[in-house]
Amino acid sequence: MQPIILYDIPSTVPKKIWAPNPAKTRFCLSYKGLPYETVWVEFKDLPSTLKAIGASPTAGGRYTVPVINDPNTGAIVSDSLAIAEYLDKAYPEKPVMPSGTNVLMAAFEPTYCSVAYANAVKYILKRTLTVQNESSREYFISTRLAMLGASSWDAIEQNAEQQWEDWKKGLAEVDKWYQKSGGKWIMGDTFSFADMMVACRTMWWNTILDEEQRQEFHSLNGGRWAQVLADVNAECGTDL
Repeated sequence: MQPIILYDIPSTVPKKIWAPNPAKTRFCLSYKGLPYETVWVEFKDLPSTLKAIGASPTAGGRYTVPVINDPNTGAIVSDSLAIAEYLDKAYPEKPVMPSGTNVLMAAFEPTYCSVAYANAVKYILKRTLTVQNESSREYFISTRLAMLGASSWDAIEQNAEQQWEDWKKGLAEVDKWYQKSGGKWIMGDTFSFADMMVACRTMWWNTILDEEQRQEFHSLNGGRWAQVLADVNAECGTDL
């Protein structure tokens, strides 16, 4: 089998990996035991690079990652959810979406994002800038300002302390979901793409928080989020 090509955005962190959405695809590929290689593309080069391979834009008409190019089937697939669905169909062993859950998985992520950190997204994006390569910083700033409808980068971190507190409150609500599941996964004893969605955010936040913040984050909700990431890494054979 030829390696599947995964397109991702690099950063200044040692392994380059920081972006949550491509991390979901890394979890999927590794869980299924599928070989893959990474093509690193800076933010500013995403539109030209992805258009050149025939990838489709995602929500809002933007070219973003993850995108996979599967030389074994000729498929080029954009968006982490669509990629997970494609991989389950093309390589059905060890599905990441249990039968009949595709609609629930599609609904889970926006709900999780809204509850967990919607009130802290400006603060999180400001921290995310700190790990961007120099060549991507200007593009990252301009596109995120447009996304947020903000006029200046300095303005988006207003009320940073309140955003941090709101973030913790949001995570506490998601923790209640896990408490009700009856197991260590969102679906109780069944591992699924939903847990990858949660774990990829922990991976992201681990890369952007300073040491003091990271320690506090790892202590939240009885250490829930560090444990979810550790459990997903163990299940997938990854080290994200």
